[in-house]
Amino acid sequence: MTTTTTTTLRAEARTEAFWLRLTLVSIALAILGLLIMGLSMLFGTPHDDNFRASDYMLTSAALPQGVGLFLATLGFHRLQRGQDGKLGTAGIWVYGVCMVELVIECMASVVAGSELIWGPLYPLCAFGLMIGLALLAAGSWKVGLLPKWMLGVWPPLGLIGSFFGIGPIPLVFMAFLALLAMVLPQRLRNWTT
Repeated sequence: MTTTTTTTLRAEARTEAFWLRLTLVSIALAILGLLIMGLSMLFGTPHDDNFRASDYMLTSAALPQGVGLFLATLGFHRLQRGQDGKLGTAGIWVYGVCMVELVIECMASVVAGSELIWGPLYPLCAFGLMIGLALLAAGSWKVGLLPKWMLGVWPPLGLIGSFFGIGPIPLVFMAFLALLAMVLPQRLRNWTT
């Protein structure tokens, strides 16, 4: 083995280790945001006329949730080393643009102290998250880094468990992300390219 090959392999290992760490930390951040959101939905009483503490908690949870989910998804995409193809890349772009809009809209609502509605952007971008995840999952289907059942469950669960959160579903999405954090490092070690 030549020095160039050894150096290249070490650099690839460092890059892979960086993306794995970033993905796992981002999953933890997303779980924190989802926990805040889920508990606010279960125990808080939202008010339409003015923001109360539960409204602030619910809406401000979008920041850790959005940043964590985007970076975890980007990390998963990067760990596949481009093997998810154009579908994976398109999925990350769609997911990222929609996530940025949703987080900005939620943070603007927190600053304004009332729910801001920017036309149909919130529901469109929430569905855009699912479309982005579906594109990423379609590109990742043959790669083999994650089990196929996880790729199939991730897009719809990502929709109804995050920005279209319904009842206790964000807590179910948290469990899915915790499982993802356990499965991904094991699958990465055994994954052959």
